[in-house]
Amino acid sequence: MFKSIIIKTLKRGIGILGALGIILAVNSCSDDDKLDSGAAYNPNQAVEISRFLPEEAGYQDQIIIYGSNFGNKKENVSLKIGGKDAVVVNVMNDKLYAFVPSGAFSGEIELTVTDDNGEHGRTIVSDKKITYVRKKVVGTLVGYQNEQDDQGEIWGSFDIAAGFNAEGCLKFDPLNPNLLYIAYDRGDGFIAQLDLANRTATKILDANRFQNQRLRNIDFTLDGKYMLVSTDRADNSNHSTSVWVIERGGNGSFLNRTPQVLYAYKQCNGVAVHPVNGEIYFNSYENGSLFRGEFEDYLEAMANPIPDLNNPGKTFTWTGYIDDTHYTTFRELYRIQDPSYEFQITIHPSGDYAYITIVNRNVIMRTDYDWNKKEFTTPYVIAGLNSNLDDGGWEDAVGTNARIHRPYQGVFVYNAEYEKQGKEDLYDFYFCDCLNFCVRYITPDGLVRTYAGRAPSTNGNIWGTEDGDIRQQARFRDVTGLAYDQASDIFYVLDHNNRRVRTISLESEENIDLEEE
Repeated sequence: MFKSIIIKTLKRGIGILGALGIILAVNSCSDDDKLDSGAAYNPNQAVEISRFLPEEAGYQDQIIIYGSNFGNKKENVSLKIGGKDAVVVNVMNDKLYAFVPSGAFSGEIELTVTDDNGEHGRTIVSDKKITYVRKKVVGTLVGYQNEQDDQGEIWGSFDIAAGFNAEGCLKFDPLNPNLLYIAYDRGDGFIAQLDLANRTATKILDANRFQNQRLRNIDFTLDGKYMLVSTDRADNSNHSTSVWVIERGGNGSFLNRTPQVLYAYKQCNGVAVHPVNGEIYFNSYENGSLFRGEFEDYLEAMANPIPDLNNPGKTFTWTGYIDDTHYTTFRELYRIQDPSYEFQITIHPSGDYAYITIVNRNVIMRTDYDWNKKEFTTPYVIAGLNSNLDDGGWEDAVGTNARIHRPYQGVFVYNAEYEKQGKEDLYDFYFCDCLNFCVRYITPDGLVRTYAGRAPSTNGNIWGTEDGDIRQQARFRDVTGLAYDQASDIFYVLDHNNRRVRTISLESEENIDLEEE
């Protein structure tokens, strides 16, 4: 019997400790509460539920229900918790062992027992309800992949939309939190918009508006009036567009607006705006350079262009070049370590520091902010091992003992527990660990933990499309984009190799269709 419990528990993905927990629960019964697995169901007697443990539980938690006349065959027992079918592990006449199903919000416990022919059943509903504890689950917001992977790109309702088939980054509109943008990193990069309120997906800026080049990420000026888009190209040497600026239309939309060159260097992987002072940072892959510019310089040039004294009536055009002889554009702050470093910068909400995610070196660095100079200082490693891309690994640990494999977009997330504990830094940093097929986070103390993905599987793959419990069921593949809505406590994940945008959120009526094995 105990062997059966262990096997079935392991199949549910609970692990050896979970199996031992059930055995300990069984063995903890008092002498007056001996197991009586031999007693069969008696249809002439009532089925009764006396109590259950624990009284609070969530999806996939173990539950023991005590009572009488349960019989000794689990195939003759049907258990519903909160109106959802529960997986029964084992049955004895005076107790049964089961797993709490997903979405059992209402908490009623209903037990039906029949004879071997499925007849003469008796049903009992417990006088007491279980308190259902909602858990974080992964869901699919939009997108799908058919067997031939030829679904193409379809824009419209989330019910039919398809595509999401290239690496990219996500960003919420600061003036309209229901709009989530995707910048696609491919040769014909474009920007798509997800309207979460109306559940529609739209391509709002075609690739030709960005000269059919790669797009890397999106940020906004502090007032939200301008969208900044980094572009990865080297078609004009050190005068190649690095950051586009797009002014919001009169209706508040960016639909079909015309991008203008803000900065031009080469091979830019990302752009970020300081959340307090508003200056702009972007990089260049070639030498691992981080640059700094003032957006006010651009606005001044647009409002009051410098006259060309040699050509009356003419003015000098803003080029965005670092060697522009007429306008102050941007300057190099430092080179993070070596040439050919592909990285993005994510600035802490306080502005005190930023994390530099080095995509092709399996490492994340920190750069601190000098408030007097209003610029970031020389960075240092805070997580992972600086290594060739193929040498990445997966290990949850502190600092340089952690192993990461192609870290991508990240976001700082407020942690209320830190405030209760009186900690100075109240934010964790969540990021996509692309080739580890998961979402992870770094605590302020430098501990790297796996948050979602890499669930146990029967096919040996750590990647997949499964929704459900963030660690016991959910799997991703090659995730790159990550955004977080603090108001709803929902993560959005661009899972491009699965052709989907996924969510990570608390169980709700909309996302409880979790796979039961």
